[in-house]
Amino acid sequence: MIENNNWVKEILKDKNISLIGFANLSNMDNELCYGFKYGISIAIALKIFPSITNEPSKEYYYEYINVSKRLKEASIFLCDSIKNRGFNAYSLAGEKQNEKYRTKLPFKTLATKSGLGWIGKSATFVTEEYGNAIRLNGVLTEMPMETGIPIESSFCENCIECVKNCPGKAIIGNSWNLEIDRDNLLNAYKCKETVIERGKVWNVTEGSCGVCLSVCPFTKKYIKRLKI
Repeated sequence: MIENNNWVKEILKDKNISLIGFANLSNMDNELCYGFKYGISIAIALKIFPSITNEPSKEYYYEYINVSKRLKEASIFLCDSIKNRGFNAYSLAGEKQNEKYRTKLPFKTLATKSGLGWIGKSATFVTEEYGNAIRLNGVLTEMPMETGIPIESSFCENCIECVKNCPGKAIIGNSWNLEIDRDNLLNAYKCKETVIERGKVWNVTEGSCGVCLSVCPFTKKYIKRLKI
């Protein structure tokens, strides 16, 4: 099975993917994972970061949009490549949030099951390498692979930087584990309202906040490495 993992990494080499993880979905509800037993999580680390002032960063907005686009393209490419290899697959690139700002299978769930990181108090996905300054996407497949060890609890410990600095006061401050619902981490409606309000300066409804990214200590370590 490891040859399939290596093949995935090889064909994604020129896509500048920062992290690739492989998940075993066999213990999940069949409907949630569209009947597939395996998942591939892909992530790209941001190189431009959100402003922590009241004035959002246009440069970050463009980075947010560009990275999201690249991930969608990579997800579709990977899905098509797996099908050409003779296995069924499904790209999560077309997944849309419902009125409660939820998706059927969140990218974050796939990433935690791949062992790439955990969900922070801000309900964003956090990794040791890049903090939460990353964007995610993924592919589901029947192609057998060696899978990572799932991460099932938070490494944020007593840190509350995102809670203190959230301009919308949307972050509740609880630590994530498998039993906790997103609504006990984050008021998604307050979060979205803040994004829209900050985005009015350019008439955009996404990519205008992200303060929780810039204040995360894991992200700060990543930013420091970039500057060396």
